[in-house]
Amino acid sequence: MNDTAIENILFHAPVPQPPPELLKRLQAGIAVPRAKSETKAIGDWQHPLRRWFPALAFSLVLLSCAIVIAVQGTWSAGLKRRNETLRAAAAILPQLHEQHTAFEKAQAQQEELAQLRKDNEEMHQLRAEVARLQSFTAQIQRLQDENQRLTTSLNVAPAPNQSAKFFDEAERRNERILCVNNLKQLGLAMRVWAGDNGDKYPTSLVVMSNELSTAKILICPGDKARQPYATLSWNEFQDNMTSYDYRAQPNDERYPECITAKCPIHNNYLLGDGSVQEINPEKVHEVKRDGRWYLEPINPNSTP
Repeated sequence: MNDTAIENILFHAPVPQPPPELLKRLQAGIAVPRAKSETKAIGDWQHPLRRWFPALAFSLVLLSCAIVIAVQGTWSAGLKRRNETLRAAAAILPQLHEQHTAFEKAQAQQEELAQLRKDNEEMHQLRAEVARLQSFTAQIQRLQDENQRLTTSLNVAPAPNQSAKFFDEAERRNERILCVNNLKQLGLAMRVWAGDNGDKYPTSLVVMSNELSTAKILICPGDKARQPYATLSWNEFQDNMTSYDYRAQPNDERYPECITAKCPIHNNYLLGDGSVQEINPEKVHEVKRDGRWYLEPINPNSTP
């Protein structure tokens, strides 16, 4: 059976009849909308805001959004400014740290300078005392000459032992004071040298020749055998030519009570803080602790 045969069969097929009363049922099932009343309530016209309420609500929403956006923008701008400020502070933090370190170092140098000024004033006082003693020595010499003259004129034999003892003691006392002055200047030179070399004391005396005015400072006035070395220049002077026993270590500035130099003739001791001690060897002796020498009384109840 082909397509043509199928079309002939369908063409000659009887026409189906619709069921009775189908049209009425369809019409009854159709719901026609009623016409909208053209009359409006009088109350609707009495409240015009009802017509504009949606627009006003939308405007309020937009205004609220604009305010929120503005507040957020202001807050965000403030955060950005604070962030930039913190970044700038973080960038200069190393510089501030360096400045703080420099300030602490300058403060320490100022304190050290004040101590050096104090030591310098004390050294000037010692020099004045030395000058006074020198004049006193000259006066003693004049008195001695006068005494000799009077003794000769009176033809009286002098007491040489007593007179010589008095003048010898005066001379030894003068030499010891000059020795203390030398050690004071040596201690001051050590502190000045340490200030220029990382707070470290020199390992030898010749190293700090720039801080010492002359090699005479390193010769004790009572050391007669080394007096010729006092006139030498620094190019000729050697560490073994000094009268003083130099014991300083580079970090002795941290140990103010340790011995840094000693005069074996007068028993004068230069300590780590730059002070000079005149001791009696019968009451005070040297004690070594942790590689450094210190002064301690032989008898705990005695006074140095």
